[in-house]
Amino acid sequence: MSEREKPFTVSDRRHFTAEGLPREGDVPAAEPPPDPRQRRDPSDPGGAASSAKVPPTAAEEPSADFASFVLSLAAQAGALLGGEGLPEGTSPQDALEGARSIISILEMLKRKTEGRRTPAEDEVMEGLLFELRMEYVSKAKASGA
Repeated sequence: MSEREKPFTVSDRRHFTAEGLPREGDVPAAEPPPDPRQRRDPSDPGGAASSAKVPPTAAEEPSADFASFVLSLAAQAGALLGGEGLPEGTSPQDALEGARSIISILEMLKRKTEGRRTPAEDEVMEGLLFELRMEYVSKAKASGA
């Protein structure tokens, strides 16, 4: 192919060479550019325009921890026990069985992590299991199961 027939050109825009040295003509910035999420409009004293949610980057995302995992399971069991937002065709008995299954998973996690949880995680686990068990018993009695 001749030069005229090439539909595009490739240019290396990396800032460093293969050896890790800065390329000729590249001048490192004195300071990194400001984070657009931190920028505020001077004409917006309340910050209403800058309060829009910006999704966190992978480095800023909160790490998963045991308490949040347990809380998410408990929320699923609570939704099943509450009967709200169930898929169409799900019977109350199916919802009770699903909640019982999740409570069993939480009980298993409690046994398997014994001695390795923090006091705060112990408190969360005990509280959630107590509340879910009580709700399960009341729903099971009400449905005659």
